[in-house]
Amino acid sequence: MAKRGTIAFITTPKFRESSPELAEDFIHAHLYELCDPFSVMTTGRTGRFIHGLVSREPNSIEREKIRASMGLGKLSNHDLAEWRRTIRESLKLTMDSVQGMIHVTYELVEGRLDGVIHLTDWEDKSAKPDSAVLSREANVHNVPIATDPYTAVAFIRGWQRRLAGGPSSGPVFVARHQPKPGPLDRLKPTDSVLAIIAHDNMKLETCLFAVKHAQHILGYDYILATGTTGSWLKRFMHAAGRSLAEVEKIRCCNSGPQGGDIQIAYAVVRGICQKVVFLQDPTVSHPHDSDIRLFEQAVVAKSAHVELATNVESARLLVGA
Repeated sequence: MAKRGTIAFITTPKFRESSPELAEDFIHAHLYELCDPFSVMTTGRTGRFIHGLVSREPNSIEREKIRASMGLGKLSNHDLAEWRRTIRESLKLTMDSVQGMIHVTYELVEGRLDGVIHLTDWEDKSAKPDSAVLSREANVHNVPIATDPYTAVAFIRGWQRRLAGGPSSGPVFVARHQPKPGPLDRLKPTDSVLAIIAHDNMKLETCLFAVKHAQHILGYDYILATGTTGSWLKRFMHAAGRSLAEVEKIRCCNSGPQGGDIQIAYAVVRGICQKVVFLQDPTVSHPHDSDIRLFEQAVVAKSAHVELATNVESARLLVGA
């Protein structure tokens, strides 16, 4: 049966450690209800946790939860095998840890996620940039997100009612905008890619820097930039007399608050982008500060392969000017 949408399902390590009974109960009682109609995207560690749990022999209480989730009067061994197969085949694993969370959030920003279940606790949600960013981007893009099991169950029941149909049920999910082509489309690790990001008060200085060192910057195959910065760069390069082919090397992602930092962070963790110029304004706080922190965390996590400049002199050295 064709899947009716894609849901992200993630459990943080702290949630699994502090509330193991809640994590296991949700998987036994409700994960089948997600995996049967939907594709389920998850990070590597959560995926391995799920695979380990569904592979072991359930006790009598767990069997009863599985039976109820499948809507059966009695659970046979054949039914149990079907429960395992459905979950295993529906799970789509990404990378581990921060890289995996960036991948999930990137899919959300690109319009390919219909909902998020992110079972976490307050310490994770308040302290971890990846948890904060996923929650913020879900709100920005109007994607339903549950961070506790009780809200998650309410979502599942709502999706089930819509799947069952009826005159007032409406569509299962809100239609998501998927840009075609996306800014990362057809980029390969073998391409030379420079990313340019700038806080608002640094955009003019960034554009002046880019024009001054255009020979070095336009030597890259592609330049990724967050939305507003990219549009400025295109105008400045065009005004400086650069050819259309050169200007078209600049690919505009979303604006930072709309997920542009995440799109570029995804290019970093996938090995597509090798150098980043991120000119920051240290005097101003930013409403999407968690995105910025997560981006920097992604660069640090890939520090053996990515070069980062955060001021003009650093940028000059990085691009070889």
